[in-house]
Amino acid sequence: MSTPIPYAALGRDGKVAQRLHELLMPDYELVHACLDLEKALAELPSVCAGDLDTPIASGVGTNVDRPVAERQTPEALVFGGGTTDPEVDAIVAAVNEKQPKGGPEVKMVRVTKEDIQGTGAPGPTPEAIAVVLREKLGMLFKSGEY
Repeated sequence: MSTPIPYAALGRDGKVAQRLHELLMPDYELVHACLDLEKALAELPSVCAGDLDTPIASGVGTNVDRPVAERQTPEALVFGGGTTDPEVDAIVAAVNEKQPKGGPEVKMVRVTKEDIQGTGAPGPTPEAIAVVLREKLGMLFKSGEY
């Protein structure tokens, strides 16, 4: 079995984030989650740049219980459907600005309400979100672009 691809996320609900982690394993591992824009802007640029002693205010993600030396740098950043365009733009800019020159690029993935509707699900259930994320992350890591 291969090692799961680590990802970070910005969403509004820690329980949904935790459930998504469960549904996406063993392929994708939620290592760091933020539940609001302020914390995301404070935490995600650093953690995506490999500064793994960054506190995790939400308490959600597998890095929470790991010693700093064993924490993982996210390879992807997932935005939930409730994240607005200006929020995504602000976080992407902050993450890109902090990335080391020549370092690996953090892949960005956004789940939209239209994506969820396309699954035929009655609403944004964790199961429907997981279907969309698994497809988008799979395409992203298979092709190297999104």
